[in-house]
Amino acid sequence: MKRLIVNADDFGRTAGINKGITEAHDQGIVTSATLMVTQPAAQEAAALGKARPNLGIGLHLALTGGPSALPATRIHSLLDESGRLPAKPEGLTGADPREVLAEARAQLRRFRELMGRLPTHFDSHHHSHKLPAVLEALVVLSWETGLPVRSPSPEVRERLRHEGLLTNDEFVDAFFAEGATLENLVHLIGRIGTGTTELMCHPAHVDEELRASSGYVDARTAELSVLTHLDARATVQACGIQLVNWSAVQ
Repeated sequence: MKRLIVNADDFGRTAGINKGITEAHDQGIVTSATLMVTQPAAQEAAALGKARPNLGIGLHLALTGGPSALPATRIHSLLDESGRLPAKPEGLTGADPREVLAEARAQLRRFRELMGRLPTHFDSHHHSHKLPAVLEALVVLSWETGLPVRSPSPEVRERLRHEGLLTNDEFVDAFFAEGATLENLVHLIGRIGTGTTELMCHPAHVDEELRASSGYVDARTAELSVLTHLDARATVQACGIQLVNWSAVQ
């Protein structure tokens, strides 16, 4: 069986992202989203997610590019010179694994407060769990909850499977930037094989908050247009692919 999870990252970052993700689910092929619980629009995203029982909602562990759940005094090693989480994962190379786990647990607690339940799965902003300390934190959360973790690389997949943890069989990250076209999406869907594949996306209606805080902006609008195009769903059906969310992996 071919199963496809179309996961929209950054849910809760801005109101425009929330609108784009829910539209891509209601009118398109998005089946899943991952929530950034420390961002300004997280509460709105949680309400929108609760109103859509078929939209799986996971935790987008955010250790870069935004505020933390814990106070700075508890996560010194995660912070840059300005006292904030670093802009990119490279700034986490010296992070104390104990502090990474503490912040991850705090964000999971925040998720449960917002959603009233556990997430469907775990992934991370900027794929920061490619770093050993962050991956260890998600491995622990997966042990504690039994929930799956995104594999953004073969190395991460190998580690998760070695631990007996649930994950995706394949990961597609090529629907991004210049690749956010209908032609490319049709091509990527056509290449999907048996097992469970996750396709990452970032649909949004661009708002001023997003434009001021992200380097990935206008292509999000293109992604939304493609993900809601009738040919996207027609291609999924023609290829015999079942659209699922991360609950199917459990």
